[in-house]
Parts: sequence; C-alpha cells; structure tokens
Amino acid sequence: MTPEVSPIVTGSFVKEAQPMEELYDAEQVGASSDRQTLRLWKATEAQRIAKDRIDAQMKLLERYMARGASFVGWGLTATIGLSAAWRLHSHPPYIWIPATLTAAASFSAALLLWPLRWQISGDLPSYLDSLQYETELELRETLAQRDEQGIKLNDIRLGWASVFMKLTLGLMAAAALSVAVIFLS
Repeated sequence: MTPEVSPIVTGSFVKEAQPMEELYDAEQVGASSDRQTLRLWKATEAQRIAKDRIDAQMKLLERYMARGASFVGWGLTATIGLSAAWRLHSHPPYIWIPATLTAAASFSAALLLWPLRWQISGDLPSYLDSLQYETELELRETLAQRDEQGIKLNDIRLGWASVFMKLTLGLMAAAALSVAVIFLS
C-alpha cells in the first residue's frame, strides 16, 4: 500500500488569458486584418533565413574557390615539371599523358574561379527606394521572394562548382596514377 500524496496549493498557478483583441495590434505596419495569419512575421523570418542561407552558400563557394586556386597552382607546377621532363630526352615514354591530365585539371580548377552571377545578401538602398509598396508587409514579401530567387541561382552555381571540383580531383588522381604506372613499369 502506498500512501496517496495530495499537493497543497495555496495560490493560483494559471494566469487568466488576455482577450485576443488585446494581444492583436491592428496598428502594426503591414498587419493583416486576418488574425489567423502571420504574414508579416513570415516575411521577416523568410528574409532572415534567406540571409543566413546566402551567407552559408557564400562560405561554401569561398571554400571551393580556395581549393580551386590551390589546384591551379599545383596543377600548373606539375604540368610544367612533367612537360620539362618530356622535353628533355631522358624521359620515360608516355610522360605526356600525366602532363596533359594535370593541365586539364588546372583548367577545370580555373573554371571554379571564373566569376559568374552570384546573389549576395542584402540589397542596395537605391533598389529599396525604387520599390513602391503600401505596407512593410508587401515590401518584405517582395524582398524575401527576391532572396529566394538568389538562393536558387546560387545553388546552380554551387552545383557547377561541385562538378568542376570532382572533375579536377578525378583528373589529378588519374595523373598521379599514370605517373606511378609510367615510372613503375
């Protein structure tokens, strides 16, 4: 048998809820007359999330570009070295194959550095001045839609950067493998 314990309550823990009319601020700029929607909050939050997403995309692009710059340098160095060995008459046969592969890898890595269209976070003040909207809500929704289009554009660029990075890595690996095969045979 377990004794039952009853809590001793000396005061009220539940606050009385404020009427919905007191919580709703109809004077808020861009507030919807429909209390069930949160359009202004959604638009503001969409802008914040879009800025975070674009910043993350920018960091990823910067990493791709840094790796691409490194591969361009190493690829050109390897190409020059292999080409010099090929031009000297004391070279193993087929040394031109890895030289060509490293040159192609350098070219592929250079495509990572090629400036293409990119959406950065934020807009120019002149763009904001050119927009004619009645409420903050409409303006924020438009800016959030513009950011979403930029995110999609950036995703396309990052997709191509990924392809060129994989191609560069594959060509460099093939060049290293071909050098090993040539010198070990």
